[in-house]
Amino acid sequence: MLAPFAYGAKIAIVIDDIGYKASDQKLLDMDAQLTYAVLPHTPMGFKYAQHAARKNRDVIIHLPMQANKHNRLLGPGALTSTMSKHQYQQTLLSALEDIPFAVGINNHMGSLLTRQEEPMAWTMELLQQHNMFFLDSKTTKHSKVEKVANKFGVNSLERNVFLDHNRSSAAIKWQFKRLLKLAKKQGSAIAIGHPYHETFQVLKQELSKLPEHGIELVPLSQLLPNDLYFVQDENNRTLEETNVSANVAP
Repeated sequence: MLAPFAYGAKIAIVIDDIGYKASDQKLLDMDAQLTYAVLPHTPMGFKYAQHAARKNRDVIIHLPMQANKHNRLLGPGALTSTMSKHQYQQTLLSALEDIPFAVGINNHMGSLLTRQEEPMAWTMELLQQHNMFFLDSKTTKHSKVEKVANKFGVNSLERNVFLDHNRSSAAIKWQFKRLLKLAKKQGSAIAIGHPYHETFQVLKQELSKLPEHGIELVPLSQLLPNDLYFVQDENNRTLEETNVSANVAP
């Protein structure tokens, strides 16, 4: 009888840009603990988020935030630096209401907004009230997300690897190997990918091999600091923050 695999490191893989295409479904149907970042106010965003939540997958809101350029690609529900606090927070609340299954958010673009402390403070104020966390996609090295999140007592995480900035299968496999190396070195690592056919094919091939590397794929929320994770109720709508003993696995 084979001995069970011993996991020495963990990875989380977030699939961004969910909500526009029917082809997103194949990523949602994978038998793997992927995390899905859903764009608010999109034709299929609510449906896909609900589907993922019912499968006990983590859902986060892929929140459009102003970038240094290419802002025409932001889409609906975007947060910008010209908004008042009221406009900003009402826009954010609208996104939370559109995707009520979400346990956190990450930034879609945002190379300008995430480097500004005031809008990040408005963001963290609401996240603290809703027991949600922020995954910084790290679209700028000058991001203030972690600094401001700490002020508000909001859990934050950072992306370590972009899997598919180059969409070739060879490049995605190289980034996947980089993700595993980082996880072994640090104990955990976070990757962001997209619902591309090439990404789906690589994940389908590589995720089954993780036990051989002693690495476990986990929901993003299991990598939160402070031994906290988020649990959805039976309706997948209400979320609560739960303390986890250091000696008890969540």
